[in-house]
Amino acid sequence: MANNYTLGRGKIYFGKFGDDGVTPIGERYLGNTPECSFTIEAETLDHFSSDDGIKEKDDSVPLSTTRTGSFSTDNIDPANLAYFFFGTDDVLSVTGATITDEEIGPITQGMTYQIGTSPTVPQGQTNLTQHTAPSTDVIVQDEATGLITYDAGDDYTVDLNTGQITIVDGGAIADNTSILVTYKTTTQSIARVVSGSTPIEGTMRFVSNNPKGKLYDYFMPWVKITPNGDFALKGDEWQVIPFNLEILKKTGYEAFYITERAAP
Repeated sequence: MANNYTLGRGKIYFGKFGDDGVTPIGERYLGNTPECSFTIEAETLDHFSSDDGIKEKDDSVPLSTTRTGSFSTDNIDPANLAYFFFGTDDVLSVTGATITDEEIGPITQGMTYQIGTSPTVPQGQTNLTQHTAPSTDVIVQDEATGLITYDAGDDYTVDLNTGQITIVDGGAIADNTSILVTYKTTTQSIARVVSGSTPIEGTMRFVSNNPKGKLYDYFMPWVKITPNGDFALKGDEWQVIPFNLEILKKTGYEAFYITERAAP
């Protein structure tokens, strides 16, 4: 019988369970996955004969089987980030409008403050637009009277892309006072991930595409995805999201189905 030497490659598809917690809403390709592996451990109860000489093991009964795995992806998209943070991904719709006299403070010179924070948008507003009149991007006035308009550049700076306002050291905006900010938002749709606390469950399918060796596809009817270690936001390598797998046995199914497939 010829040896089947294999150089493994393939794609991972995850079928997240819907609201019923049982039926996948469809299988989603996770993107490029540099690593994927499985670990299976069995706990056994051994029996030893003690009738003669040294004890000899004469029976062994399996007590439990634990099936786990791990994989990583360098496809840094909202859905994969949501899996890592036990959360959900959605689209935040923002309607362009002029926001008048939003109060920020009390402030401290040299500090940066986020514009447009609220209970529904705690991260604040981004991608602000420029006013047509007056020509300044963001209008900043004193909260006490609303009559003093501070000077952009001398008293504060604004990053329209991030929606951050920085109070200039030595400027006219005094410490422990509040300011009124008037700005314009842009009509836009923004991808957003909100973290949660529940592992993501669903089906998983590994579709082989080996450059060498027979093709075997792996299907798991029930897996739980959890984070596995560090997700580095900064570094000199490509960002990679690491995951752990818990492979469970669903009622009426086995844990793994491994099927040979003809090469395309």
